[in-house]
Amino acid sequence: YTSDFIPDNNRTLNYTQVFFKWPQIENIEYYLVDIYNDIGENIQFDSPYNSILIEDSFDWNNEYIWTVCGIDNSENPIFCHDSKTFSTNSLPGYYPDSNEVLVLEDGYYDGITIVDFDSKGFSAAINKFGYPIWFVDKYLFGNFPPKIIVTQLLNSGNFIGLGTGVGYEFDINGDIVFQTPSDYGVHHHFIKSNSTYFLIDARHELHPCPENCPDNLPEDIYWQGDQFIQINNNGELIWEWDTFDYIDLIDYNPLYLDRLSNDYQSGDALDWTHSNSIFYDNQNVFVSIRNLSRIAKINYDTKNLVWHLGNENFMNQIYFNNNIEFSGQHSVQVLDNNNILFFDNHTLLDPEISRCIEFSYDEVNDSVDVVWEYILPDSLFTGSRGECDRLNNGNTLINIGRTGNLIEVNNNDEIVWHLNMIDNNTEMASYRSSRVENLYPLAFSFELNDLHGNYINQDYHISYLDTLSGYIYNQGWEGQPYLYILLDQNEVNMYNDTLNVNADNSEQFLIPIDELEIINSYEYTIKIIPINNNDLYQEIVFNISNIGDINNDGIINILDAIELVNFILSSEYHG
Repeated sequence: YTSDFIPDNNRTLNYTQVFFKWPQIENIEYYLVDIYNDIGENIQFDSPYNSILIEDSFDWNNEYIWTVCGIDNSENPIFCHDSKTFSTNSLPGYYPDSNEVLVLEDGYYDGITIVDFDSKGFSAAINKFGYPIWFVDKYLFGNFPPKIIVTQLLNSGNFIGLGTGVGYEFDINGDIVFQTPSDYGVHHHFIKSNSTYFLIDARHELHPCPENCPDNLPEDIYWQGDQFIQINNNGELIWEWDTFDYIDLIDYNPLYLDRLSNDYQSGDALDWTHSNSIFYDNQNVFVSIRNLSRIAKINYDTKNLVWHLGNENFMNQIYFNNNIEFSGQHSVQVLDNNNILFFDNHTLLDPEISRCIEFSYDEVNDSVDVVWEYILPDSLFTGSRGECDRLNNGNTLINIGRTGNLIEVNNNDEIVWHLNMIDNNTEMASYRSSRVENLYPLAFSFELNDLHGNYINQDYHISYLDTLSGYIYNQGWEGQPYLYILLDQNEVNMYNDTLNVNADNSEQFLIPIDELEIINSYEYTIKIIPINNNDLYQEIVFNISNIGDINNDGIINILDAIELVNFILSSEYHG
């Protein structure tokens, strides 16, 4: 941030987990953070660092005043920054009127759940009691109808989301930092991987109507297939894989041909593939092609199909010696053990019972094996949407699509958490959900050792030492790499290096200024840049006092030594 205080003064927040950061105060034992709400109630927190994350102390639709003081080892305040203010929004009128936790048992994987309310066109984060702690305002996204469905929280602290035909990256406040070019009509899934974006884009081609073509359809019809696209931060195409190029038109589901013939209008298209997820892993791309009830693995470099699995009635080439029966699946993911986890809607199969499936595959022996499944009761069947997420403790978070239910099951398939989402007595349809520790994978501050002066006077200075040092405090739940830079007053880079800081930890950085040309009275800047999000940089400007600059030329060198020797000899002579 270019701001010295976080949150910015007078900021209105759409979240109640708040990260605070403030300028360093010299010679303190700890910092005391004093916060008042709009009816005069106050809470206090202390921190050994010039930052703190407060997760459970703020309410919606409130105004807050906060002040930070540096406290010495005698428990006396040394210096207090001027008070700052922030407020929290009211929940939007479209927020669901009932998020009821039906089950909460020991074994719940602690954290918050990011979930989309697809029926309402927006996403939010809730705690284990179902209470909202963040939402994103769908009206910040310029599309019609307004919509933003979160698909990822990145280690940069930004979110990835899907609007109406547009993919977005945006920050915690909903400020957009990237959106897909108008060349693409993004549908169903949009993700970021290795600093690039993957998306699904539908397109039409005119081809002959398949055999057994209904009488009311023309000889040539439009087929709607999909492109799996990778683009860079400038929206430029890097990689693409087109279903028309790699899937035979013999592979089609007659159900959707029949549906096309119902009320057919000229120009209507056969919904051939209806892909709904893409996952990049280790030079392979895994995709879910819903209307063919097919999961495919694609070699990223060659674009060749490594294998596909699914309904063999719509499959011209069979890769495996055995099969898994599933239908209309969603959200294919690769686990750390290289197994595949996905949500099987089990649409139009007998019985229609949705489930999560984890399977392993052997490309040498051409076999697949179901290693785990969780079968939902028939009352929770969902014909569309749905996701299964493996949590870090081995539990599985299950989004049950159109039913408005989220459940978490442990390794014994016991339900340890169950959320029911209702609005106006109607179940809330949802696509995706994820569990994270809090809203801040990236949150940090830093301090310099031996810093003197104060923020109000802007007179920070450091006495000359061989090494300039300080600490970076990572308060986020992801380990982060940081770039630290020393700049002169002309913003010339004098020194830089990188430092990795583990989650909830700190590390010291060192700059050997005795090896640099330091000029007295010049201003210098230390800038700390999180490599995963350059926009969140922090900096401090200060002077370095050269106590060894005898001849006052602004440089410590051999001339200062000669001057000192001459002074000593002269003093001895006159003595």
